[in-house]
Amino acid sequence: MLISNLFVRQKTPAPRFAPVLFLALLILFAIIGQTRPAIGLAGLGTTAIITAVLVEVNRKRIWETYRKNYRRQKGFKGALTGPNRIYYSINVRILWPFILFLGVVCLWAAYSLS
Repeated sequence: MLISNLFVRQKTPAPRFAPVLFLALLILFAIIGQTRPAIGLAGLGTTAIITAVLVEVNRKRIWETYRKNYRRQKGFKGALTGPNRIYYSINVRILWPFILFLGVVCLWAAYSLS
């Protein structure tokens, strides 16, 4: 290994496990919530809050990556699957803040149950 390789900055890969991890945690805490509701609600709330905050913080990078990948996409390209600024605005300004609110409600409900 050359010393000059230490100063070359490598591009960090995008996390590909995040959507699967999000869904797995939701399913896991929903199952746990069947037997222990306070723990399930606390887990669901925490997962929802962390995910909503991460999406809101990285919204510009997510939008640019989606637009770039859509151009390279093969197969079905339609009006509903294309990058549309209106859908992006609805997603960022309404959907993810609502998920954040639901996470806070889940945490409040878990606190009330315990």
